[in-house]
Amino acid sequence: MHLSDLTLQQKKYLIGSIGGSILLFFLLGCVFFPSIFYDHFIWKYFWGPIVQDALDKPVSYHGVVPAAKFTWISELVYGALILIVVYGLYKLFQRWKITIDFTFFIAVFPYILYGSIARVLEDSHLFTPPVVFWFVTPLIYFQTVFWAFLFIVLGYVLQKHMKQSWITIKSVFFVGGVLLCIPMIYHTIQWFIGNRWSSTAGVRFDIFFVIFGILLGIMFLVYLISSLLKKYPQIKVLRDPFNLSMIFGQMLDGLTTYITIYDPFHMGLPPYVEKHPASDFIMQIWPPLFPIVKFALVLTVIYVFDITYKEELKEHRQLVNLFKIGIFLLGFAPGFRDLLRVMMGV
Repeated sequence: MHLSDLTLQQKKYLIGSIGGSILLFFLLGCVFFPSIFYDHFIWKYFWGPIVQDALDKPVSYHGVVPAAKFTWISELVYGALILIVVYGLYKLFQRWKITIDFTFFIAVFPYILYGSIARVLEDSHLFTPPVVFWFVTPLIYFQTVFWAFLFIVLGYVLQKHMKQSWITIKSVFFVGGVLLCIPMIYHTIQWFIGNRWSSTAGVRFDIFFVIFGILLGIMFLVYLISSLLKKYPQIKVLRDPFNLSMIFGQMLDGLTTYITIYDPFHMGLPPYVEKHPASDFIMQIWPPLFPIVKFALVLTVIYVFDITYKEELKEHRQLVNLFKIGIFLLGFAPGFRDLLRVMMGV
């Protein structure tokens, strides 16, 4: 029997069985072989780095020192979790008939801001244990997903029972994100006007104007070229709001990472290092290569989704749009966080 011969229910059972078996394997390993499974794997690569980041001091457990915050092992696991979460949300949206269009993207945006700003406020030592653990990467992302899921459920319930045209899942979802952002934005403003709760290397607005000046210049050129050459379908697709958003988000991350780490304009920025091994590997080859690679990867995604397999994916636009939102998020969230952190000097 081939996988294609299985029914949908059988496939779900198979996936659930595999996932459950892996989870059971690790649980039993932690019980009977804790030194191997917990100390030298879970603690070393996952929980230890979180504790060390939250407490901002070296830690160890049974003599095991945590690995770097991001390693190839941890990034592969986090990547797999992201795919599982995205697929789960996609199936939920299908069931509740939530259209993943650009209005949905706008509703998602406050949650992305919340996660980024909250993470910087954690860097500034606004939060204390045990609350601080929920604002350390990657728990801040799990927390944000939790709030997003909560407000989607609330929106579904309100839309179903209140029968008001303006009360929809998306509107409730958007308002929930804005409410989450308000206290984070308030504390950020307090920091910039001088009401600070910890030390700073200096507030820097100049880095904002430099990075956003370059970024807006790139976006203007992309839009101009796609407008002038709109008779070519391969170029015209760049004007799609989702595609422009992906370029914006990934270039913000690429430019911010390169400029804040290598300070090519000699602005006297505080020293920063890249924690992600893949990004660091690219910049070790040639620092400006990082934003270039990000731009090329986004163009590749656009070419595959909107040109090469456009017809084949017509029935799956929901999933494609969700994937594009994910690409924007993976660029904008760390990029905005790094930019804000440099601006606040933390």
